[in-house]
Amino acid sequence: MRAAIVLAGGAARRLGGVDKALVDVGGTTMLDRVLAAAGPNVDELVVVGPERPTLAAGVRFTVEDLPGGGPVPAVAAGLAVVPEADAVVVLAVDLPLLGPEHVAALVAELTEADAVAAADHRGLPNPLLAAYRGDPLRAAARDLGPGEPAARLLPESTLVVDLGESATLNVNQPEELERARTRLRPGP
Repeated sequence: MRAAIVLAGGAARRLGGVDKALVDVGGTTMLDRVLAAAGPNVDELVVVGPERPTLAAGVRFTVEDLPGGGPVPAVAAGLAVVPEADAVVVLAVDLPLLGPEHVAALVAELTEADAVAAADHRGLPNPLLAAYRGDPLRAAARDLGPGEPAARLLPESTLVVDLGESATLNVNQPEELERARTRLRPGP
């Protein structure tokens, strides 16, 4: 069984403290955009963060025992909802240009490695835009605690793939939000 865990509980300090999940990009919230990208590729959709309205069907919401501990405890909370998942896609909610084909590419490469992560703008693996084998991810989440860097979730055997700049555009700053909106505006 494949599951997607969407992390949607951050404070968005660099974006003025707005709820990133509900920010509109091209007529759709970032949460709905990420769920639409993951949905066709998984059997279960889990959002870690406060329950919000969504267009996606069958989404399960959960929160960490102690919110604010960062992505590692958030991933652990999501895994608790889908303990039987043998493949888990972990996605940040602030990837508004991500499409189903990008998530499919991550999942398709999850054959030899324990994880497949998209390269970020520096060429480094993004642990919050990645597909993982369930057991190694559960072990890593169990061994790590609040405040640990999300990169520590990635096993040594992580395969890094280039999904392209648009798929990996992460909205943390107002200028990144404007760039995403510009890319989704209809042409003349």
